[in-house]
Amino acid sequence: MQENFKIIEGLNIADISGVKTSYSIINASEINCVLSAERIKSIVKKAVKLIKKPYFFIEVPCTDAQETELSKHGDSGTHMQIYNLEVTHDVADAILKRYGDLLINDGLTNFGFCSLETETEIYVMPFQNIMLYNKNDTSGFEKLLKESNIPKVKPEEFITIDSLLSNSNPADRVLVELNGETVFDVIENLTEVGLTLYETIKEE
Repeated sequence: MQENFKIIEGLNIADISGVKTSYSIINASEINCVLSAERIKSIVKKAVKLIKKPYFFIEVPCTDAQETELSKHGDSGTHMQIYNLEVTHDVADAILKRYGDLLINDGLTNFGFCSLETETEIYVMPFQNIMLYNKNDTSGFEKLLKESNIPKVKPEEFITIDSLLSNSNPADRVLVELNGETVFDVIENLTEVGLTLYETIKEE
């Protein structure tokens, strides 16, 4: 029996017909998943353990004040700031335990983990898409997904939330506050333990 697919708190969309928790092999290096909200943290926690020398990254939208400052220098539009923090597996687990629900449920935030040694990445993207990347070898990630009972589907049968967007079925991605905190509190708190700004990029 297919589970009832749950949307994260920071995403509002009326019609998600056909979307189900599943994964599809994109190529020899990449797997794309679409996961019901309550499944995301568990999968990410397990996947991080497959990354050698991980670092955490988080992408958050610039504040209005930051956008104003950027526009003064001729860089108008909307931007994201990308922060990095080198972590151990224990610290990665602690970040997910402390902030995982907030990071996952926030509609404006993207985050994940990369390796300092190998071309390996877990990327929690918009619309509950999770990309698992390991250059030329996805077997470890696929084993994890199978053991977690995430169904595999053919690419032509793989339906994502963003593929359903239209003028009549728009999506609204919003900032979420959980237990009195937003992602900006996460940034502030992790800065105290070494989180640093890597770059500011313009949203396409």
